[in-house]
Amino acid sequence: MKPFWKLEHPATNLAVIDVHSGEQKTYGEIRADVQRLRVDIAEPGKKSLMMLLAQNRYECLVAYLTALDAGHPLLLVDATLHRDLFMKLVNTYSPDYILGAGPELAPSGYGHRQAGKLRIWEAEKRQNSNIHESLALLLNTSGSTGSPKLVRLSGDNLQANAVSIASYLNLTKEERPITSLPMAYSYGLSVINSHLLSGATLLLSEDGVLRREFWDSLDRYGCTSFAGVPYTYQMLLQMGLLKQRGATLRTLTQAGGALASPLIQQMHDIAKQRGFKFFVMYGQTEATARISYLPFEVLGTKIGSIGIAIPNGTMQVDADTGERMYIGPNDMLGYAESRDDLSKGDELGGVLRTGDLARQDADGFFYITGRMKRFLKLFGKRFNLDEVAQIVQGRFGYSTACFGRDDLLMVAVEAAAEDVGPIASMLSETLALPKSAIRVEAVSSLPRTMTGKIDYQALPAWKDGPRAIMAGQFTQ
Repeated sequence: MKPFWKLEHPATNLAVIDVHSGEQKTYGEIRADVQRLRVDIAEPGKKSLMMLLAQNRYECLVAYLTALDAGHPLLLVDATLHRDLFMKLVNTYSPDYILGAGPELAPSGYGHRQAGKLRIWEAEKRQNSNIHESLALLLNTSGSTGSPKLVRLSGDNLQANAVSIASYLNLTKEERPITSLPMAYSYGLSVINSHLLSGATLLLSEDGVLRREFWDSLDRYGCTSFAGVPYTYQMLLQMGLLKQRGATLRTLTQAGGALASPLIQQMHDIAKQRGFKFFVMYGQTEATARISYLPFEVLGTKIGSIGIAIPNGTMQVDADTGERMYIGPNDMLGYAESRDDLSKGDELGGVLRTGDLARQDADGFFYITGRMKRFLKLFGKRFNLDEVAQIVQGRFGYSTACFGRDDLLMVAVEAAAEDVGPIASMLSETLALPKSAIRVEAVSSLPRTMTGKIDYQALPAWKDGPRAIMAGQFTQ
């Protein structure tokens, strides 16, 4: 099977509809646009590092496919990333080209030119570091904090995951998915990849799932599926939209964190009533996107499970540590933390230690019981809690501890109560999160262990209300 970015489908088949403008593109037209952009952005025979400020727009889709087709590794960044965090990535990786459809960036050391609606910034001084031949894509493990720690993915990783997803979702050219998630988010990108592989028609939308315009477009263009994170389904169920709209929907998928069991049950009931399939899935950027899925046929009896491994992959639980491991062709090459790391090859050999504690039931279905690493998922975005703490400490100078749950980021700072407001506002702006999803509290002293490390075991008790924490007291 040819890679999905080769777009090997009949030239006259409809590939993309921009729901805002109504513009339509065939697979033949996308191929022609990719070839034109190849000429504009890079030197033949030489790998160049590119950065794309991604939006759910046609020109960004073409830029993504062009980089893959030309063999140039692409650092995919959400266009809404705060400028300070964007510049942190630029300074760390020195991309040869920066591509975007948004406003003028004017990064220092780059010259600007235009290619249709796509803006191109070319480095005035190119880097000489080697880039491994297998490297195709760089995604952030904590994209909302602009961490320089990136996941290195190969073209084979992308293709393998697209094939697996298309297989268990039974995707065909008749599908019409809508881009309900950001392109720079591995889950959102996997929707694009798997449907292009299947020859489907992508409905490009930048509207939020809770907006009326999103549902108007969904109905107008006969959308057959969309993807959502836990918050998406929580709000849709509250608003009753899934009982009222989307007459052409056939498949709904959920990933990006754990959806509460009662809500899964509600979704299962609605799916049976309306005749569509609801898939609960699990994934990590380190596995390109998907690791496991719960077949919709067994959802009613396996609520709370992350399911079974995707096709061509396997999962197992380490008998000594309880950690869940995934083995598959979609496992990343490894991490990068600097431009020099782009020369590295495959460091995992197809075995990913997920950082999750898990168990497997008698039927072979997996359940996550905890986490070994300090990450949090909010609104489908993955946050490294230690990096969030570093952002606060870097801006304000206060000792900080971050923790939380999948609907709330909790931040404890050794500061005066009057300083809480500015910290919350900064985090809301920097991380692109609503203030309601962030709770910052002042303490006189953070709880610490005998060795001086922050005692995170004491902090989670805060979620149940104010209480004394060793030498400190959370204010209300």
